[in-house]
Parts: sequence; C-alpha cells; structure tokens
Amino acid sequence: MTRPFPTISNQEQPYAWAIVPNAGALEELAEGIWNCAVQTHQRPLVVLSTAGPLMGVRAALEKHRPKNLPTQIAFLPQVMSFNDWLEAAPGGWKFPKKQTDLERWLSVYVNLRKHKTLQSWFKAESEAGAWGLAQAVIDACDALSEAVVPHMQGEINDLVQSRSLDADAWVKKVEVLLDQAIAKAYVGLSRKVVDQESIVLLAFWRYLSSPGDPVMRKHFALAAHLEAASMNKDLARPLIWVQTADPKPIDQETISKYLEDYAQFAPVVNVGIDWQSVALWSEALIGADGVGQLTQANEGQNVQINRNIQASSHEGWHLLAARRFEELAWAAAKSIETHLIAGKTNIALVAQDRLAARRARALLSRFGPKLRIRDETGWKLSTTRAAAALNSWLELIRSPKEGPSASALLEFLQNPYFDIAHALQKTPEVCMSLIAQLEDILIASQAKSGWETFRIAIERANAYASSGGSVPHEALLQLMGLLQKRHLRWLELKLDCANAYALLQANLQEMGMARQLEKDSAGKQLLEVLRAFDLGASVYQQVTMRLPEWLSLLKTVIEEASYQEAGEEAQATLSILPLSSTRLREFDAVVLVGCDEQQLPAFSEPPLFFSDALNQLLKASTITAQYIQQARDLSQLLVSCPQVDLLWQSKSKSGEPLRPSAWISRLRTQLPDWPILEAKPDIHADQSDPLQEAVSTVNPDIALPISMSPSAYKALRDCPYRYYVRSVLGLRKAKEFEEGFDASLAGQVLHSLLKNFFQALKTEEQKSHSNIQQDADVRRLWMLERLTAHSEKEFERLIKGDARIMGTLRDWQKQIPSFIDWQLKREAEGWEYHDAELPVGFMVTLTDPDGVQRVIQIAGRADRFDVSSQDSTAAAVVDYKNQGITKIKKRGEHLLDDPQLLIYARAVNENAIAAHLPGRTIEQAEWVSLKANIKKADDKIVRVHPVENMPEMMEQFADQLSHDLEVLWARKPMKAFAPDSVCQYCEARGICRKGMW
Repeated sequence: MTRPFPTISNQEQPYAWAIVPNAGALEELAEGIWNCAVQTHQRPLVVLSTAGPLMGVRAALEKHRPKNLPTQIAFLPQVMSFNDWLEAAPGGWKFPKKQTDLERWLSVYVNLRKHKTLQSWFKAESEAGAWGLAQAVIDACDALSEAVVPHMQGEINDLVQSRSLDADAWVKKVEVLLDQAIAKAYVGLSRKVVDQESIVLLAFWRYLSSPGDPVMRKHFALAAHLEAASMNKDLARPLIWVQTADPKPIDQETISKYLEDYAQFAPVVNVGIDWQSVALWSEALIGADGVGQLTQANEGQNVQINRNIQASSHEGWHLLAARRFEELAWAAAKSIETHLIAGKTNIALVAQDRLAARRARALLSRFGPKLRIRDETGWKLSTTRAAAALNSWLELIRSPKEGPSASALLEFLQNPYFDIAHALQKTPEVCMSLIAQLEDILIASQAKSGWETFRIAIERANAYASSGGSVPHEALLQLMGLLQKRHLRWLELKLDCANAYALLQANLQEMGMARQLEKDSAGKQLLEVLRAFDLGASVYQQVTMRLPEWLSLLKTVIEEASYQEAGEEAQATLSILPLSSTRLREFDAVVLVGCDEQQLPAFSEPPLFFSDALNQLLKASTITAQYIQQARDLSQLLVSCPQVDLLWQSKSKSGEPLRPSAWISRLRTQLPDWPILEAKPDIHADQSDPLQEAVSTVNPDIALPISMSPSAYKALRDCPYRYYVRSVLGLRKAKEFEEGFDASLAGQVLHSLLKNFFQALKTEEQKSHSNIQQDADVRRLWMLERLTAHSEKEFERLIKGDARIMGTLRDWQKQIPSFIDWQLKREAEGWEYHDAELPVGFMVTLTDPDGVQRVIQIAGRADRFDVSSQDSTAAAVVDYKNQGITKIKKRGEHLLDDPQLLIYARAVNENAIAAHLPGRTIEQAEWVSLKANIKKADDKIVRVHPVENMPEMMEQFADQLSHDLEVLWARKPMKAFAPDSVCQYCEARGICRKGMW
C-alpha cells in the first residue's frame, strides 16, 4: 500500500517517506515532489543517490505537473545526481586542488622512490602490473579514508565556515586535521590487522592521503552546501533525498547526519524504498540484520513473498535456455527483434553476461540507424580502433634500438589514422598502395625485425624491380628512415612526464594522426584523454621514469577511460546496461542475458587487500550487501516491467550443464507452470543445397593471364581451383609472419653471395698472375677464404637488423667446406660456372575454342647455369634449395607437377642466345642442397639430386603443358581435387571449403 506524502510543518527533523518500486514508482515519486513544492511554495532540490533514474524522474515530473501552479514553483524542481550535486557545491573553487587519477598514480610512483618499505611490494610487478597495483592501492586508501573522514565532519564544517584564513593556510589546516585523523585511526586499525600487506597498505594511506582526495572533497562539498543553507535560512530550499539503492553503512551515517543538519534550515524529505509488496525473495524483503548478516524469513514474511509473486505480471516473464554461446546471443537478438516488431520502442538489454550482450549487439547492428543502441556498461575507449591505432605506435616506439618486428611495423602503418602522404610530404597518388607493397616485400622475404633488415629487403626488391623494368619503391626507404628517426628520439630521450607528452603530441602531428583522430568520435575522446598528460604546472611534471613505465602508464589511463557514443534520433532505442542501472527506470521490455547460476548474482571484486570482515569493520560494501541489493534490483525489474525475457546458457564451455540462477529456481517453485523454452536458431534444412565440391567455370568476361611463372603453373597442376583463385581472380590470403626466424631472406642472401662469389672466381681465373688454375690446393684455399669472406660481408647487415640470423650464418659457414668440395668435384667432371639469376622464358602457341590463336609466355628466373668444358654444345641448369636432400628427392618424384628445372631447360633450348648460351642446349638439370647433412663422412654427403631421364621428361612436359593450357583456355570447369598435403597450406581453402563438403 502506498504511503501518503508527509505533511510538512516546522519540525527540524527529516521527514521519512517511501515509494514502492513498481511500474508506478516514478509517477508516485513525481507526485510527492510536486506535493512538497505546493506545500512549501518553493522549488525543491531533488538529489538522487545514483544517476540512473535522473532522466526518468525529470520526464515524470513534466508529465505529472499539476495545473494552476503558482509562478514561483512553475518550473520543474531541480533534479540532480549526488555526484553532480557535490560538484556544484558553492565556493568549490576554494577547495584544495582536485587531483586527477593520473596525478594520484604518479603520487604512488613518487612515494615508492621515497620509502623502501613500499618498494618491496612492487618489485615483482611488471610495468603494467605495477600501475594496476597502484590503482588498487588508491582505491583501498579511499576506502580507509571513507571510514575515517566522516568523523571529522564537524571540523570540516567549522573550516568551511571560517573565512579568516587565506587559501594556502586553509589547505595546511586541512592537512593537519587529516593527519591527526589518520594517525588516530592508524593506531586502532594497526591493532586489528597483522598481515604484511595490510601493514604496508596503512603506510601507503599515511603517505598518499591529501586534502585533494575525492573523499575529502566530498565532505568539503557537504559542508559548503550546509553553510550556504545556514547563511540563507529564509531562501534555503526544501531538500528531497532519494535513496535509490541500499547505501554502505558509512555512507548511511554520513548522509543521515547531513540531512539532520540541513533540516535545521529547510524541510528535508528522506525518500526510501518500500519492498513490502515488491520483494520476490526473502533477502529482498528483510535485508540484513544489525551485524550485516542474512536472516531467515518468518511465516508471515513467506506468505507476503508468495502473495507478491502471485500478484506480479508473471505472464510476461519468459525463460529461455540456449545450449551454446552463439545460440544465446542469437536468442537475445531474436527476443529484441520480436519486441521491436511488436511496436516496443524502449527496450533494455541487461548484460549480466557481457560477452553475450556484445555479441547480440553485433547481430542487431543489421537494423541500421532505425535502432539506436546506447551502451551503458562501460564500453572501454581502449577497444576502439582509434585507441588501437595509438597503441600500434606505442608498441613501435617501445621496440629495441635495432628496430621493431615486422608485425608491429605493419600494424602501425596499416592503421587508418596514419597519413603517409602528410608524413612523407608527398602527394596521395605517390603513396597509393605503398604500404601494401611494403607488406608484400617483407612477407616475401620474411624480413621479420630490425630497421636494417627492412632496408635490405626493400633494396633487393628495388634491384629486382629495376632489372625487370618496373619502378623501384624509393619512397619506402624514405619511410623507413623517417620512422627510425622518430623511434631513436624516444630511445635517446631522458624521459620525464613533460617531455614525453610533448614528444608524443609532436609525433601525432608529424604523422597526420592528430588531424585524422579529430575527425572521429572515438579519436576526439582519445585526444582528450591524452591531454590529461599535460600536467602544466603540476609538481609531477618533472617526474622521471623509464620509457616502458611511461608507456604502460599511458595505456593504463586509456584502459580506464570509457567511450561515450554519440546519440542519434531513431525509431527505437536499445539500452545495454548492468542490472544495477535498471533501478527506477521504465522500459517497454527487458531482455536479461546471463541468468545462470554462475553469473546471477555477480559480485564485484572487493578492494585488493580487503577481506569481507575488514570491509564490514570499515562499514564498506560486503558480499552479503551486494547479494541483497541484486535480489532487490531483480525484484524491482520483474515487478515493474511488463515483458521480461530471462536467458542463460545451459551448457558451460566444458560441456557441463548449467542451471538457471537460484532466484529463478525459487520462483519456479511458486510458479510450477512456468516453462523453460529452448532457444534454437531458425533451420531451413529442406531448402538447403549442400555443396558437394568446389567447381568453377571461368566467366567469358574474365581475362585469362597471357603469362605464367613456374610457381603459377605448379598451382595449376596442384589444383586448378587454386590457380583460378590466385592467378585468374587475383585473390591472395592475408599472409603472416611465421614464428621464429624463417630462412627466406637469408636464402636470398645465400643466392646473392654465391653469385658474387662465382663472379669473383671467374675474374680471378682471368688474372695472369693467379695460380688457382694450376694448383688444386691453392684453388681450394682461395675458394674457402673468399666464400667465407663473401658470406660474412653479405650477412653483416642482416645480422645488424636481426641478431637471430647469426645462427643461419654459422650453419652456412659449416656447409662451406663441403660445398667447395662439391664445386671442385663438379669442375673435375668438366662443368664450369657460367652465370646466375638469369630471367629466361619461352612461348607456347595454341588456338582457343573461338579459333583465336593465343601466345602464352612461360618465364622464370634460373638460379645458375653451367657449361661443359669438354663439349661446346652442352650446358646445365642448377637450382639451389635451402633445404635438406630428403625434401629435394620428394620434389623430384613429382617433377611434372613442379617442372621448374624443365621450364628453364626448355627456355634455353628454344632461345639459347637470350640466356647467353649460344650454340648450347641443356642436357643436365639438378637441384643442389645448401643444407646437406655434413655429419656424415665426406664421401657420403649427398648434396645433389639430378633430374633423371631428362630427354623423356622434356617430351612429357611439352605434351602436358600444351594440354593444360588448352584446357585452361577452353574455360572448362576447374575442380578442387588436390591431396591434403597441398590443401593444408592452400590460401584458397577458405573459398573452396574442402573438408566442409
């Protein structure tokens, strides 16, 4: 039964009134507030303990405004949240300077340097962990202050009323009072805590507490509001305090004392919540006893609870269980969609399971701008792409002096806020696709880390492009130099908070990121967070620290910031919010996701170092208090909302069954006909047409390539569908860098140094004074020394960029003696080195189905050609492989599917002049391993695997090539039929979906 609003008289005590938190709660509250206005002929001040119901209360006041109000109370009563009211305290500018979160974290850092006792606590922490621990220390210190400062409220009131002191003297007086209060409490608490952590925490509390702490400013504000009322008794407005949730005992004491003091100057109405007719569980009705413990309900209370359940609109409650996470998110989205179709425009998604709620939000994004989604769960700014872009730069600058990893480099360069044209001072046209070119170069060469490594890879790509008549990527070298210069500035910086902030801002300007971030909603908020690091004249401006510490601090501050979405008008609104934010709010329908026994109720983590017993001693929030409050919040939600869908996942990740929350199970004992529905996605099995295999026919409008490399032809032989995806459609999988050091770039260096070595050998042989032609021992020694020197020289720059390559050099140096022995043996057989890295090719002519004659070029780059000193018409082609002989032999077993050597041989045989081999034909082709097993005896080391039956294989290859090209140009179906060994690493597998047939 609704209690009438009290009749206001001249009593100097707060009036007590309670509202029932059902569907009519806001109307009842609004009518009571207007009643107060009419009785007092003044515009009341309404202060809500939490901000959630703020807009709802204002809307209810507007809706239920009485008619014919006197002019002085015609305006809406002023409604404020408690925190906003504290911030609006008169004379707040006189209070001690408010410390930002950043300044408080820095104060922890500074005190760590001063006190060895405190340092020991942080030694085992990483930079990120230390700042997280600093935040926990600050929270714990605030909890201690909240327990102590209320006892000095009288002294604070006297200080605020005193105007005789100047600002500095006033702050010093506050510091003295605070020190006295803490010292007194410290003695008492020290007797009650004996563990090391608590002792160190108390030490922190003594060192860190200051008049600028939030707890102190809260009590200054209360004193300022009270002083303003005492100074203007005739103008002091009625105060209506609305306690929307159960307060902590210490807060209850503080606000009760304030309301009693304020009642001396103006009417005060203390509005509470009446759970008598709303509570659906005993804990929601009874609450806690005097010592904060749950009590058993008596018979009369159980009867009342059952009466409440039967009187509720439980017909609108729906229980839905989903087996898997995706089904749970789908069911939540489907429930919301159903409510929207039914015409409901104000819907709440209560995120008891935040992951499922976020997934449901993603599913609901397809509704577009017609559905406005407001996330009130604390969407972290760090999850936005703007923060990810900044983080990519922070990861790059924290790299070692040698340079970042290629992954870190590309992650930064590919972020959408980096303006490469602005950074390089070039036109956008010049910079177009520059980053994609760099990614291709680094991945192809597997250049994984180090500025020098990246330069080598770019220079080799430029040299290759120049030799092929393409345009080299000169801008990439400029980009590497620009980024390395900025990176080194950070490493050389004697960092303090001021110059680190200045350098970061300069970076953002120079790279065009600041301008791009300003255009983005999240980017603007990120820049605003960064401005907090401009400490101005703060004492913390010159605090020095190591770069990793400052970067971790920066990331921690961003992680603590929430992203505020821009509001837009829409046909319907979905609010994603925690259960606690549903208090005294009206919704057309509510979907509560996460109603299983593990997530409902959910308890917030207590402050680090605080046990539940210590929280109770400090009159702070306890687990029991949270349990009671959640029972009341859920009761209020179920009773006040006409449609509530309760969803949970019935199977855990491990596959074990999950029951609904105990509160739901207890309700079902009173509502035996309340069914649990199983959420199942829509299935249209009769309409599906499963794919049996991937087959594609090339569209006549799609042009076929008129040239083919050895690797492209291998793809065609491996799987026509793979060739179709790669070479016809031009699709490429987003490649990544493998773990560890891959030998691709080192392999290129090996090829290069071998070419340089053999060219030097040819030059030495032509010198008249050289005796390497006559003396075999001298020749072998010269070759050993020169190949070793060439190797060290070529690898030197690589090792500077990536020290891991030192192991590859050492492995190759062990191979050199055996490789020289093989070369000398080959020379003894009559073969001489001729040339290396030569581009060769040939033409194939065919007629397509339309009768059009087509000319297709088959071309590649051969590693090495040798000529016979005994036969002026014979030549050989050699292909270096940076792998063991076992893998090479397997390659030889499938020569026609990977006919690289046969392509080079045919190219020379059909056009020897282009290969600088006039009058010669290829009679021998072989693979040479650069990773032979040198642990065997010298005469058993196998380094070479020749192509057997060369003439016969050439004929078969010619027939096969003509047939394959004719099938391709006939545009016949291209099927995915490759064996698993090919499919395992195929980049087209995600398209053909082999294994899903």
